[in-house]
Amino acid sequence: MFARYAAIVKNLRGIALFDLGEEGVWESIEWLVKRFRYRDLGLTPSIYRKYADNLGRYLDGNPFRLLTYPLQELEDFTKEFAACLDTHYEVAELLTMSSIYISPAMVIGKSFEPQISKLSIEAIKICKELDLNNWKLHMRIADYTILDMYEFSISGALKIIDGCMENGLEDIYSQRIYKIKKDVKRYWRILCSEPQSKPFLYYIDNLKLYTQNCKVQNICRKSNIAAALAIVPVIVIPPE
Repeated sequence: MFARYAAIVKNLRGIALFDLGEEGVWESIEWLVKRFRYRDLGLTPSIYRKYADNLGRYLDGNPFRLLTYPLQELEDFTKEFAACLDTHYEVAELLTMSSIYISPAMVIGKSFEPQISKLSIEAIKICKELDLNNWKLHMRIADYTILDMYEFSISGALKIIDGCMENGLEDIYSQRIYKIKKDVKRYWRILCSEPQSKPFLYYIDNLKLYTQNCKVQNICRKSNIAAALAIVPVIVIPPE
């Protein structure tokens, strides 16, 4: 499992979540396939199992890659995470995999967006449709969003895991919010606060979600779990 993870992680540029039963979603996937053919996009195990017949021909980097858990304890963590959050397993797995693979999450269509919005702590909103160049630019910026905050995010998670206690959580939350507020400025070209604005990207703090909804004691001294507790950017791709 770890060998497969190592082979994929470097070239991965996003991890997709979608409901093929939603109108327009398949067209949005084809849009991604045609216009981002040189970007590897990850499929979580739960989404691939659900739509294997539809997605098989797009595997092996055309443009999708089937992701795996590098460690069994990370898969076990995802099951607990989903139960604690009382959310769809596919959503919890998307957030976990995005953190583990250090790659932005992508929600295609509207089916899962309400759950993502509810779990988020900040959002980038836009007032006009993006052209192809802006999509490419700001997807690339989202790559840097998760990458540049990753070491900081994981270091904070390790403090909680190694200390086996909740003391200091509020300080860590505040530090992470500060980092997110600074990161928002990267998106100045498209950022909009008008009433009619719509989300382009959500920020989700896996550590905060876990520690506020699950038991910190369950991850006590399990340092590998820190890999799943980063700040995750989630790009919203509307249905065609």
